[in-house]
Amino acid sequence: MRNAISTTLLLGILTLTGCNAASSKVVGTWQGRATADEAPFSFGAVTFAPDGTFTAEAKYGDTTRAVSGRYTTEGAQITLDGQGIPPRVYQVSMGDDTTVFTDQATGKSMTLDRFK
Repeated sequence: MRNAISTTLLLGILTLTGCNAASSKVVGTWQGRATADEAPFSFGAVTFAPDGTFTAEAKYGDTTRAVSGRYTTEGAQITLDGQGIPPRVYQVSMGDDTTVFTDQATGKSMTLDRFK
């Protein structure tokens, strides 16, 4: 009985927080290595928090600015909805310490390396 209550409570918490395998894999701080030629913008560094928020240093050509907002994951996709930028949907390919974000609108990609 005690295990059933604990399991039910855990499932309720996971449902409320929106936790899924993709979002838990992306949580952490990442360093971008795309160049302006590879993508319309790239991340200098980005942190995905467990609560579904992100903060990033976004590079648009020669301009760098801080961006924050929310992210959601569904399957192999991540949607970034930040302040001052239109929502963007990326296809995500995850490795142990590397992930590749491919912009669905342009087909261009950027690689992010996990900070250790």
